[in-house]
Amino acid sequence: MIRYLKRNQLDIKKYDDCVSNAVQSKVYAFSWYLDSVLENWDTLVLDDYAAVMPLPKAKKYGIAYIFQPFWIQHLGLFSKRSLSDAQNADFIKNMPKKFRLIDFNINFKFQNAEERLNYILPLGNDYKTFFKNFSKLRKRTISKAIKSKIFIKELDEWDSLLNFHRNQKSPHFKISTTAFSKLDQLLSNLNKLNKIIILAAYSKDNQLLGGAIFILSNNRITYLYSIVNKHGRDLQAMSLIINSIIQKHSESSFILDFEGSMLPGVAKFIKSFGAQKELYYHYKKWRLF
Repeated sequence: MIRYLKRNQLDIKKYDDCVSNAVQSKVYAFSWYLDSVLENWDTLVLDDYAAVMPLPKAKKYGIAYIFQPFWIQHLGLFSKRSLSDAQNADFIKNMPKKFRLIDFNINFKFQNAEERLNYILPLGNDYKTFFKNFSKLRKRTISKAIKSKIFIKELDEWDSLLNFHRNQKSPHFKISTTAFSKLDQLLSNLNKLNKIIILAAYSKDNQLLGGAIFILSNNRITYLYSIVNKHGRDLQAMSLIINSIIQKHSESSFILDFEGSMLPGVAKFIKSFGAQKELYYHYKKWRLF
């Protein structure tokens, strides 16, 4: 039986245990992650937490809806065993009728849901094998970054990167105050749980060029956030940061999760590291009843 439970009705221990042991486990679905980035969320629960489907919810102009939050690539179904297409569909059908609009990313195909691309790189090989599989262009950009004497430093705080981001003048870098606030809360919780990796790139004269933040959870290293200025782009700072993560965690059971992208330029950059496709889906439906 599928039940609809509000956040305060959940058995959080059972809920998080289901997410942790799910065949589709992703860090975004843990209760502490959802609490960090959302004001309100509820859940559909199968039987005694055999499967869960978190629902990020909001209301506007009196209309309740399910939406896609900042800092979450996708949600969907998280189950301790694989479910059939019919069982997946049952979860969508059991969403309360009060939600007039459903508009979010999920981890299973349903009806007219649109395919979205993620890219991943399992890190089981040795670094030499990974480097050999990089594109010729990526090998050149990494070489350029090294020759320009860029160096990568692991940080134990994130304020310097977020302040660096805020000081960028281009509208390309604009993120809302609310999104920044949610990110700061998320990073604080990740830090408490020791699930965060913060890498920054510096020029040879010790000027910050940019950086990236990764989440370490459930055998995934998730590429959550990055920022780089024009000088850093020119010197290929981000190529060196990604190369550093691959080099440090090669020959491990981790999967590097690039979090996308559907943007051709970004996808080309990601694929140049030898990453492989992983699908998720965007589902949108107005419910007129």
